[in-house]
Amino acid sequence: MRKKTVLLVDDEQPVLESLGHYLERNSFKVTPVRNGKDALTAFRSTHFDLVITDLVMPGMSGLELVKEIKKTNFETGAFILTGHGNIVLAIDALRSGADDFILKPCDADELVRIMECFFEKQDVLKKITH
Repeated sequence: MRKKTVLLVDDEQPVLESLGHYLERNSFKVTPVRNGKDALTAFRSTHFDLVITDLVMPGMSGLELVKEIKKTNFETGAFILTGHGNIVLAIDALRSGADDFILKPCDADELVRIMECFFEKQDVLKKITH
């Protein structure tokens, strides 16, 4: 079984490094990028099973990124991971196509559990629809 691929998007290098390494140690293939524009470039050239993006970034917000990703491939998962959370932003994110809205700081083990649950559902939907 191939490793699930994750595009990790955050403008804070420490978050990219620490979370990226943690996810790789948990058997995910992670591509880290620092902004929405670079994330879209990577997304358009490579298949990703899941995109995890910060919400507030210069140039392109996480919501804008999620909308673009879902327009391109609605099957790709999209999680918003942010320190700027409130109920209005969470609702906007879900309406924009996000599959989950997670507040920073998050427990990395809990994030992995959420991801594994998402991938189980994603795999079942692929079997049903393909």
